[in-house]
Amino acid sequence: MRPTWQAHPETLNRQAMSWLCLILLLPLLLEAHRYQVCGRRIYSGRIKGGKDSSVTRWPWQASLLYKNHHLCGGTLIHQYWVLTAAHCFLNFQNPRHWKVQLGSDTLRIPRFNIKRLFRYSVTKIILHPNYCDKPPKDIALLQLRSPAFLKINIQPVCLPDSTDTFKNVTMCWITGWGKTDKGKPLKKPWILQEAEVFFIDQKTCDQNYQKILNDKKDVPSIFDDMLCAGYLEGKKDACQGDSGGPLVCEVNKIWYQAGIISWGIGCGSPYFPGVYTNVSFHISWIQEVIKSKSSTQDPTCVLLLLLLLPPLLLLNTNPSLFPESISHESCLAFGKYGHGLT
Repeated sequence: MRPTWQAHPETLNRQAMSWLCLILLLPLLLEAHRYQVCGRRIYSGRIKGGKDSSVTRWPWQASLLYKNHHLCGGTLIHQYWVLTAAHCFLNFQNPRHWKVQLGSDTLRIPRFNIKRLFRYSVTKIILHPNYCDKPPKDIALLQLRSPAFLKINIQPVCLPDSTDTFKNVTMCWITGWGKTDKGKPLKKPWILQEAEVFFIDQKTCDQNYQKILNDKKDVPSIFDDMLCAGYLEGKKDACQGDSGGPLVCEVNKIWYQAGIISWGIGCGSPYFPGVYTNVSFHISWIQEVIKSKSSTQDPTCVLLLLLLLPPLLLLNTNPSLFPESISHESCLAFGKYGHGLT
């Protein structure tokens, strides 16, 4: 009689645990894949009767922490990259002293809170080469040491192709944790703030600023790489602590970053709207930096392999589970991060 083969109990237990690991990891992989697009938010409801906001509404919002204290805002534009203002790094250009907090509505996070898992180390701080300690060219990129884990409240904003992206747009939004009414610090519980602002004609904005900033009429106050947004009556504006944060606009249900909070006179001063770095003006520089500094390997493939390798090694009874190789094209199939970026 031919003997009947029976699996060893330890082998069965090991295989059962491996399949359980795969089942538990699947939702995480599906969620990460779900948010591999830019400029989309799942939650679109508005906060009524107040200015408090949520990173679910603005999932690209970042807090830049210098020695664990909020100093500026920023915008996630790629799993490895955050866009912000260059003036945030005057005398503070050591990346080891900086962290980027994603996915949190509040500035104060308890030490053992799970949101601390989404606080990322910075490996590079890249200022625009023509920035000279004051605008213009007030733009910088931060490279994260590890890729941001994309989920419902952490995802990148889209970058515009050109200024034509906002041709028919008038109203946009600014967000941040900066000072509020009359320059007062944000009060406990330090919740993210939001405000609607309108584009202000560059010529009108320049004429207003020129009255107090320049004696020579042929020297512009508002350079070509700047744009103005807010209210001429001084209704709403960004303030100290908001610097580097996003000015975003919705175009065909996709959110694009139009500007970076840069400078102004006071906060909400009449006739002097906020001045922003024009992202469209610098789009080529942004893409060149990311292309030259980033790895050619899509981080999703690496994450996928790291998560699946242990259970697959345990499931060694089925050789077909081990592919011979994963091509670069397969990696790209998982999606790209940012607008027009690889």
